[in-house]
Amino acid sequence: MAKIAVVSLGGAGTSIMREMLKIDSDYDAYNVNERKTLKNANYFGYEEIEVLAQELSNYECVVLTAGLGSSGGEALADLYGMLEDVKKLCFLVTPFYFEIERLMRSRAQLGKIISDGFEGAVLSLNTLLREMDESEPDKGKLEKLIREFDREMAGLIVEMMKEVG
Repeated sequence: MAKIAVVSLGGAGTSIMREMLKIDSDYDAYNVNERKTLKNANYFGYEEIEVLAQELSNYECVVLTAGLGSSGGEALADLYGMLEDVKKLCFLVTPFYFEIERLMRSRAQLGKIISDGFEGAVLSLNTLLREMDESEPDKGKLEKLIREFDREMAGLIVEMMKEVG
């Protein structure tokens, strides 16, 4: 199996990583966040991105996951640019259409990441709204749908990692 590291960045990335660790833990897990929230992952703060990039340069493949439009997306865009000689797979989540400020930031972040060599997937939280019957989303139902989305995303990432390894 290829030497693979998985890096979750920010809240959305952390939620997806939490689900991934329930499915499979046969990879080195790294978490970038404001505080340490995952027990089975190597923790780095946002200010330590350069140190993390140096550590990740020893891997054959680095899988990156984050929600775009916030600190996690910004850190992912920076880290992505630092990992020049490493195969990168990205699994990115874009914000809801009504999160205007985050949506605009996510587009700028995507501009830093998407290139001819991009590998991975960009999924939108807007797909969850199709499953809502109400014109105004119910917070409880939306949170449940987001948890399901995180589990599905984690499963997708684990399956793609098997193809790499």
